[in-house]
Amino acid sequence: MAYSSADGRRVFLTYRTVFTGPHAQIRKSKKVREVIEQHRGSFKLLIKDFGFDKIADIVKTLLDQRVFESELKAKIAFPELSPARDVQRNESENDAARSAAEAIEELTSASDVKDLAMITRMITFQRAILEPAAKIAPSLYPSYLPYKIQYLILTIAQRQLEETLAKRCDKVPTSAVDNGSEAPLKEVFFSTNVLRHTAVHRLPTTARGIHKMIQSASRLAQTLGDHSRAAELENPHLEIGSRIRDMELNKNFLENRLDEQLQAISEQRAELDRKEREAIATMLQKDQENKLLIGSFLEDAVNITFGRPDEIGPVESTNMVNDAHESDVSDGDEHENVGAGLL
Repeated sequence: MAYSSADGRRVFLTYRTVFTGPHAQIRKSKKVREVIEQHRGSFKLLIKDFGFDKIADIVKTLLDQRVFESELKAKIAFPELSPARDVQRNESENDAARSAAEAIEELTSASDVKDLAMITRMITFQRAILEPAAKIAPSLYPSYLPYKIQYLILTIAQRQLEETLAKRCDKVPTSAVDNGSEAPLKEVFFSTNVLRHTAVHRLPTTARGIHKMIQSASRLAQTLGDHSRAAELENPHLEIGSRIRDMELNKNFLENRLDEQLQAISEQRAELDRKEREAIATMLQKDQENKLLIGSFLEDAVNITFGRPDEIGPVESTNMVNDAHESDVSDGDEHENVGAGLL
């Protein structure tokens, strides 16, 4: 079944979170339909708009093209999913990371977390994260998870690490630096310390920040020899990474679409401004033309009634007549100048 790129993109973005992992390897139509049916309740609107059969056909085609398996293939199939604001996006991520690092540093160096100044800074930080300043074209970056999910993930990771440290820390030499991940043990401990403070003090942090914290937690558990917990922590690490990519593909599309819409609106606004100037200029021009036409009618009427000037003799000019004539001429010139200025 033939379908438009817009339809394919919409189906891809909708089912990107469903056909991932093992489901991205499905190729049989029957199995594809079964998976779509399982999630029918979550995507009622799309099914209503497209119909079940059309969605199944599009998903099957995208699976055959391996679009669900590869972010690169997805961006090739749908170029509008590629980020168009790389600089703005990186700045947003860096600013959020710096804010989080500063908050952690203040917390670790403070002797009393309840200090009024500290609380004020914490509230300011949280508002800056959760209520970004409005911009003409706002960015959807950096990415954040719902705070409830952030808290759930970090508190579980913290509890897992505490249990690991309680059992394993005394069995590992302090000189251990090779944890099999090319990350020094000191850096891993620092990252897990950030995790603890973020969880305890409930600091909002970016999705990528959470991803890094869980990765560090898994590495620390691996270093301490708790391989079962390391594997448990690696699962959410991989899942978070996959979901971040899903979020960013959708954000890229939404930002790119907004940029296109704003560009179209800007062009429409320029066209409306041009039409406005043209309408005003036309009004002034038509008014002047009508004024001259009325003058010609009156001139003909006077000539018919009193005869032409050469028949009734010369008419003496007065200052009042001359002033009125000059005013009439300047009035016409002024209208022309206004029209020209608007054009």
